[in-house]
Amino acid sequence: MIKSKNDLKDFLIYEAANYGKKGIRIPLICIKESNYLWKYNVLLRKTEYYVNVKNKLMGTIYRAWLAYYQNKHQIHIPINTFDRGLRLMHLGPILVNSKVRGGKNIALHVNTSLVAGGTNDDAPILDDGVVVGVGAVVLGGVHLAKNIAVGANAVVTKSFNEENIAIAGVPAKKVSNNGRNNWNTKAKKDIEEIELTTV
Repeated sequence: MIKSKNDLKDFLIYEAANYGKKGIRIPLICIKESNYLWKYNVLLRKTEYYVNVKNKLMGTIYRAWLAYYQNKHQIHIPINTFDRGLRLMHLGPILVNSKVRGGKNIALHVNTSLVAGGTNDDAPILDDGVVVGVGAVVLGGVHLAKNIAVGANAVVTKSFNEENIAIAGVPAKKVSNNGRNNWNTKAKKDIEEIELTTV
């Protein structure tokens, strides 16, 4: 959680590399997709900072600016849900419940949803390094261990506590021992085969 100016600077410097940025300022002109994504990232982190340090004026201004940007690009990530290193892979719809807790270096692809399960308010917990593929849905109070790779269009309804594996399908199941740390062609092929059999 960002609780000081030093925390804010640390988060932004760390995350700038994800988008190929050398500075930590909000870009004035956005042409490339990476510029829009970086702008969102900076707005999110600055909003977290001003709200967490209880600066009411700046917190209100940044909340409004962030809300405008969220609605414009359909990226709905509440403040204080992810630790540093958050990476949005593409510009487009992302939905995250405010009770989600994500560790460091989480990667989210477009059209992903991390939401409550419907029967209660429990929301997903993602450990460090989890990557959520295009169109995947993670439902309810499930736990995903470190460096799990969630395949495209997967629906995750149960916890996976084994680290560095790949999961895919509807409902999701383990398809490979090759998670984010050793992602390779075989793991991708395994996931694609599971996705084809579950469509």
